[in-house]
Amino acid sequence: MSDTQKNPQARGKRKSLSSAKEFTGVFPAVFTPLNNDDPTRLRNTIDYAKAKIIIDDLIAAGVDGLVPVGTTGQSPTVSPKQHIDFIKFTLDYVDGRVPIIAGAGSNCTRETVDMIQAIQRDAGELACLCVTGYYNNPPQEGLVRHFETVAAETGAKLVIYNVPGRTSSYLEPDTLVHLSRNADIIGLKQSVDFRNPGKHREDTQSVLQRVSAEDISVVSGEDDSLYAILEMGGRGIITASGNIPEVSRAYLNIIKAFRDGDRKGAEAMQAGLDPIIKAVFCRKNPIPLGTFFNSPLYLPLVPVRETKGGEEAHAKILELISTSAPSLKKYHG
Repeated sequence: MSDTQKNPQARGKRKSLSSAKEFTGVFPAVFTPLNNDDPTRLRNTIDYAKAKIIIDDLIAAGVDGLVPVGTTGQSPTVSPKQHIDFIKFTLDYVDGRVPIIAGAGSNCTRETVDMIQAIQRDAGELACLCVTGYYNNPPQEGLVRHFETVAAETGAKLVIYNVPGRTSSYLEPDTLVHLSRNADIIGLKQSVDFRNPGKHREDTQSVLQRVSAEDISVVSGEDDSLYAILEMGGRGIITASGNIPEVSRAYLNIIKAFRDGDRKGAEAMQAGLDPIIKAVFCRKNPIPLGTFFNSPLYLPLVPVRETKGGEEAHAKILELISTSAPSLKKYHG
């Protein structure tokens, strides 16, 4: 537990995004490591000592910001108290070194507002990542009112998370263009297949052509698609594999090469990340990060080696750590 969790008056500096132009670059969705203190995997405590190392390594790698308690941070399974505590801890520990975007979305507008307000009581002004509604399948009109209500009730700067593969809820281009005109909605994390021809690519292109970069910053939510979003006019990435410092450095190099006009080099660097990205998502979500950081996961997620064919995948991850991510060896000593 951080000193400021014990004493809220000890808060340090805070750096928050206040406009779309500030939301650019590489933002790892911080993994929430757990202690191995409950074999049932129901009530494990958060490993704050390991979290500090993860955060320090990412800041040393040069990332542009951090996103605690997104899906990669086990947001569906940490307790409500842990959710808020980990965001507070991240803010306190980062102490203004980089901006923070707090994961704070839900399929219930009231719950989203309550969570953001609970965070604000300690953190003050803070940008928040809010996922589209899921399971209850809201229409486009409901999604518009959801985000507009969250913005109006909290005053938070919002980054919309459009991820139909997880939510079965899709924000159409007209909806996104409309929401981009709200001064409190500053970003879009676009997690669709826009690398390949089809509706999602056409829709992403349509949004980027129709919105102002001053109003909303569009970033990739797909780790294999940073180069693709840059090519279309986007401005960065919120990334799961970026928890690995070597990967975040590679993403930063892709952006630099692209901005310097070396598009072939940027595209080649993106392709070079395929093996480690595939390992991070080898079970169709970033649960392998538990293996990368030698951390338990809350049920119903399970470690890679406990899944069908998982022993081979587990061994490949350890091999990748040895060859491509030596900064993670310290978690496996």
